Amino acid sequence: PVKHFGVVLLVAGVITAYGAYILEEEMNKPITGSSEAPEGIISLETLATYSEQFGSGQTSMFIFDAEDRGEMNNTKAIRDLPVLDAMDRIEQKIAAIEHTNTTSVITFFKSIPVNIELVDGVSLYQGSLWDLLHDECWESNDPVECNVWLALDATGPEGRKGLRKDLVNVAFDTLSSEVKWMLLNEADSKSLVYVAQPYMNLIYAGGLRDQIDDILLGEPEEPGTKASKLTGGLPVSLDINKGIHDTQSYTTIVTLFVLTLVLMVVFRSPRLGLYTMIPVAVVILWQPLLMRSGDVNVNIFTAMIGTIVFGIGVDDAIHVMHRIREEGESAVGITKAVEHTGQTIFETSLTTVAGMAAGFFVSFPGLENFFVVMMLLILFAFLTSAFLLPAILTAHNKATSALFGKEKWGDLEGAPSLDSGEVVEVELLAKS
Repeated sequence: PVKHFGVVLLVAGVITAYGAYILEEEMNKPITGSSEAPEGIISLETLATYSEQFGSGQTSMFIFDAEDRGEMNNTKAIRDLPVLDAMDRIEQKIAAIEHTNTTSVITFFKSIPVNIELVDGVSLYQGSLWDLLHDECWESNDPVECNVWLALDATGPEGRKGLRKDLVNVAFDTLSSEVKWMLLNEADSKSLVYVAQPYMNLIYAGGLRDQIDDILLGEPEEPGTKASKLTGGLPVSLDINKGIHDTQSYTTIVTLFVLTLVLMVVFRSPRLGLYTMIPVAVVILWQPLLMRSGDVNVNIFTAMIGTIVFGIGVDDAIHVMHRIREEGESAVGITKAVEHTGQTIFETSLTTVAGMAAGFFVSFPGLENFFVVMMLLILFAFLTSAFLLPAILTAHNKATSALFGKEKWGDLEGAPSLDSGEVVEVELLAKS
């Protein structure tokens, strides 16, 4: 690294530049879940089959809230037909999104069959309760099409309007307690709507979730009503995925700055503290190269490797820098430091990697990927500490020597020089 420091810097620079170029693309990939589970788990395979055949498996939900609207038309908020219509319109918009369907109290209304026949067998109506509630004859006074319906005005003070309201109340009251607990609050002012989707890639699923949230947070379909954002398994997974990526970037940056400041204090030199951290930071930028190659991907384990590598890799750089300070920051001193300390950190890195090789026997692919990446990054940390760090110091001293017109630096036969920031007192003792 002293003689050929330019080659070392060029190679490391090219690799680092490419790693930085693909950093965001690789490290922002979604956290994978089922693909990282061991093979042969029957329940997981069954879930995949169910998801494939029935287009479901991931259940999310949102709350349709009519509490602000309050009781109108002498009926509880969620039982009022205009409120149910508003909820139905939202559900229809959501159901129009790919791979998405909904289930709510309206689903039960649409599944209840209604058949109205006269005594002589003449059918007046045949369909679902939901369609019956929306028949135009509830409000029309057409004597031809709605002649039978007009007679219903004599059934009570509110006539057809009251009868339609009674039908809604009867439908709600006939729901079992278990169904009510799943779909309604006790005050009948809020309703829970379930959104079912199959298991899918998180990037694609995230796009669908955004479309649903846009619908839910849009203008209310009925004054006094509102819908919450989508929640449940999928939204939580997406938020965890984002949180892990954000935490990964944040902790890596914080660790970098904290370690750099600590090393500046330890070495009593901002220059040496900064140079000691460069090899470790470079290794972090090499991680995306591993994520792009082979079967290594971002998962709950590999997402937090950056901070761990800082803790392991900085040891190698510190050992090399300490030895360079002892030998002197000259060509001879740096060469001796690399020869002696390089062998030591190579042996420690090798034993650490050998110990981590046990990770190849775990049954979780995600955990196996973690060990593979860790082993390679530890070896990279050795290479950058033993080669890149001396090359950086060599380049610095050569540039300083040329810039300030000092004595030519780089003579391997020259004597070491100190750059420790300390004053060394030398006392000569003469024989008496």
